[in-house]
Amino acid sequence: MSEPDERPAEPGRPAPRPDTGPMRFFSGPPGPPGTPLSAPPPASPELAGDRASAAPPPVPSPRPHGDARPAAEQGGTGVDGRIAIEDAVVARIAELAALDVRGVVALAAPHGDGEGGVRARVRDGAVALDLGIVVAYGSVVRDVAGAVQENAARMAGLMLGMRVTAVNVSVEDVRRPPA
Repeated sequence: MSEPDERPAEPGRPAPRPDTGPMRFFSGPPGPPGTPLSAPPPASPELAGDRASAAPPPVPSPRPHGDARPAAEQGGTGVDGRIAIEDAVVARIAELAALDVRGVVALAAPHGDGEGGVRARVRDGAVALDLGIVVAYGSVVRDVAGAVQENAARMAGLMLGMRVTAVNVSVEDVRRPPA
């Protein structure tokens, strides 16, 4: 990352902005690490009046999978209907999260059952995942499997707004990574 440009602005041109670099999708909440997502931003001295002491608006809880209650009862916008997220979509999110982990070469059928690399089950608004992975030769297998478990749970929870109850990772093979 480059240093901020501290040259004065030329007349008629805006002041240069510091280069913040690319931002990753789901890179985490703004602010220092460990700040909860629902934490209100710190109040500035200019806003120290009534607005700074007001409580933040409540964060709606995630809706269960396929919830068919009227939207007004769900805390929604007043539009009736239901939202259904197929198990295949949940599996694809987990698959991409697993492949994003350094040391994962490919996905394999969990427990050698011949199915795809990920099985997802959504029941009562909760998600359970089974992942089979192939680890790169030379990687610490337990560390890679743990990172897959954490990343799959985090991404599924963020993207789906559902509770992830279990992420079972099965290391099925070890291979040299492609050149």
